[in-house]
This record gives sequence, structure tokens and C-alpha cells, in this order.
Amino acid sequence: MKRYLKSKGAVIGVVTGVVVLITLLSVFLTGGRVSFIQNGVATLLGPLERGIVRFVGTLEQLYDQMYGYDELEARYQELRDRVAAYERMAWEAEEIREENQRLRELLGFTMDIHNEHYIDARVISWDASNWTSAFTIDRGSDAGIAVGDPVMTERRELVGEVRQVGRDWATVQTILDPGVRLGGQLGTGVSAVAEGNFALMQIQMLRLSFIPTGEVPLLGDAVTTSGVGGVIPNGLLIGRVYAVAIEDTGISYYAIIEPAADLYRLVQVFVVQTMRDEG
Repeated sequence: MKRYLKSKGAVIGVVTGVVVLITLLSVFLTGGRVSFIQNGVATLLGPLERGIVRFVGTLEQLYDQMYGYDELEARYQELRDRVAAYERMAWEAEEIREENQRLRELLGFTMDIHNEHYIDARVISWDASNWTSAFTIDRGSDAGIAVGDPVMTERRELVGEVRQVGRDWATVQTILDPGVRLGGQLGTGVSAVAEGNFALMQIQMLRLSFIPTGEVPLLGDAVTTSGVGGVIPNGLLIGRVYAVAIEDTGISYYAIIEPAADLYRLVQVFVVQTMRDEG
């Protein structure tokens, strides 16, 4: 099409040929004398010829613009695809960098602990119910995960416990869930029970109950696992004392704990398996 439009010379030639043919025919019929009609035809065909030339030029210019736009659009789409590929590569590189950072932090915390094994897993979904606090990870029994295994972050912050296991998935109840109870201790060494509470779960807190009479928790005091029961290792950080209140009995206190881990922003977690000596 473009070559056809560019061949405006052919159109001009055709028009010129028609004019010449009419002129020659008129000359032949009049014996070589130019008549009034011939002059009129020549006068009419002159502007027509110039108009055709301008029209062909306009079509050629329009086609050049359309062709250039198509090339520009194709180039723009190519650049968009290239930018999207670079963004994906950058995102993957950043994800790998963050994962390596988490593994380095885990190594720094656990380099002196020889009786624990860690299975890394990724959070793939959260429970949609308002009655529980739980999420699903992408590892299961095929990776050695079992019900009751504690789950933590790379900074040894306790996240929760495994409560259900499939071959390649597992459900983890967080420490906020009302069904979770575990041994905890204050920084002073005072033992108590850390447990989920439905009302506190709504504000992402949990409760430290059964604090011995006469012991008053300090605000900001760290609460760690006590290791009672032998399933959850000793020393995992549960959170810090956010508030202190008096029990209904009026003779002892309980504490409201703010979790150390940002539970609802978890990406990667580590399932802890305590290795027991054979025999």
C-alpha cells in the first residue's frame, strides 16, 4: 500500500496522458487548430491535475504517520515487557536477599544450640475465620513436620504451634489463638501460663495468667517460653508486657502481652524440632 501511494508519478503520468490524448485528438479533428473547447479542457484539467498531485501527497503523508505510529506502539509495548521483566527479576532478587538475611539471623541466634533442627516454610494463606488465629505453610509430613511442633521466626520469636499436618502443608495456630496454652516466664524467672484469649485476639494481644501471688510484672518485661513439657524449647521470645491487671480474686496479677513477632506480616517461618538422644 505504501509503495502504491509513493508511486504518485504513475497517477500523474496517467492524468497527463489523458490530457495529451484529448489534446491530440482535438488537434487531429480540427486540423491542427486549437479550438475554444481545447483551451477550456486544458484550463479545467490543469487544476485537476494539481489537485490529484496534492491528494496523493496527503495520502502518502497520512500513511507515513500511521505507519510511524504503529512502529512507535510496537516499540512501546516491547519496552513495557522489558521493564516488567526487570521488575520481576528485581522482586525475585529482593525476595532472595530477604530470605538470606533471615537465614543469617537464624544462624546467629542458634549457632550454639545443637539439639534443635529447623525446617523453613513459607506462609501461603491465613484462616478466614474470626474465631481463630491460624495460617497454613507449604511444608508438611513429607518434610518431617508433626503436630505440636513449635513455629518461630528467624529471631527466635515464637509464632505458634502446628495443629494439623498434611503431606505438603500444615496448619499453625498462632499464640493469639484462644486454644493455645504454653509455659511462659518473666525476665525475673517467674513462671506463668501464656494463653490466647478471644477478646485479646481482636487487638493482637495474649494473656499471661497464673502469675504467683506477690509477683508484679514490669511493663516492657520480656516473656519467654519456659520449656515446661519438653515440646517447646526454652527461651523462645513470646513478647513483652504491655499492661498489668489484677485477677478477679484480687490477690494476684495477670499481664497482657504484645507478641514479639509481627504475626500478620509473616512471610517465612521456621518449624522447630528438638532432637532427642537415642535410647
